[in-house]
Amino acid sequence: MSELVRVLDGNTFVVSDANGDIIASGSTPTGMFSYDTRFLSTWLLTVDGQRLQALSLDDLQYYETRFFLVPGAPTHYVDSTISIIRERTITANLDEKLTVFNHDRKPARVTVRLDVDCDFADLFEVKGGSVRPRDREIEVLDGKLHFDYRRERLHRAVTIASSVPADIDDHGLCWEVEIGPQEGWTTELRVCPVVYGGDGRDIRDSLRTGPPRDKAELQLDLEEWLDKAPRLDSDWELLVSTYRRSLIDLAALRFTPLAGPNRYMPAAGLPWFMSIFGRDSIITSLQSLPYTPELARTTISVLAWGQGVALDDFREEEPGKILR
Repeated sequence: MSELVRVLDGNTFVVSDANGDIIASGSTPTGMFSYDTRFLSTWLLTVDGQRLQALSLDDLQYYETRFFLVPGAPTHYVDSTISIIRERTITANLDEKLTVFNHDRKPARVTVRLDVDCDFADLFEVKGGSVRPRDREIEVLDGKLHFDYRRERLHRAVTIASSVPADIDDHGLCWEVEIGPQEGWTTELRVCPVVYGGDGRDIRDSLRTGPPRDKAELQLDLEEWLDKAPRLDSDWELLVSTYRRSLIDLAALRFTPLAGPNRYMPAAGLPWFMSIFGRDSIITSLQSLPYTPELARTTISVLAWGQGVALDDFREEEPGKILR
């Protein structure tokens, strides 16, 4: 788990390996998740058929990271004329900018391939290490790769698009690229998950008053969050940086519940509990009350909305009982 890279915004998050790749397995909770569904189970980048190795990782914010990579197997000495940067941002979608650099003095022709798959697994199936196969519809439409899953009233979908046209099949996207000496090639990818409600609309739209947030809006939101908290002044720099880091970590745990649109409450933790979790949300809200009282306001109202009103042994519901 320590080698996994996590990027998140609310309860939409990506867990990948150190190269930025996602390869679903029973032993690691990798994937792109939103509202307890895995929307990417494979996200594997290769150059000329070779997996990539990480030179370094720039962990910019909880919603943004950057991978510096080269093709080939890991070695103590890397002498590659090709390098790759993956810049990943999580908003309501997954945005990833791929840049391939040619460091040679002559042009380079490379094949860039991105293998993609979506199993639409439930989060707790992934947690249990036993994901059942699902019948999905896969199609290429308008230069985009679409996955669609329906079962009775449940409907989930995801679309993968590239700013540079690609050769697309049911298993991913491919680019045949010629890069000049000391030049680079770039494409921007967007993964758009859709969580359909009973009315046929994306339920995530009800949580937003405007269009999906971009990186600039996420940064502004974080700055406003920090500005609202009490300011700590000290000549002990370590104390000041620890306080700021704690506020940022708390910001990373925020999500917008369906019962409280446009308001934040704390989740219990990534990857398994990025949702309403009574005990942890109450404790976190209580402990952060002097610093971020708005979390407590949302937590109390949302948990009251879901408070038990009947006896239901299957759901472990009792009158007055709070979600655990």
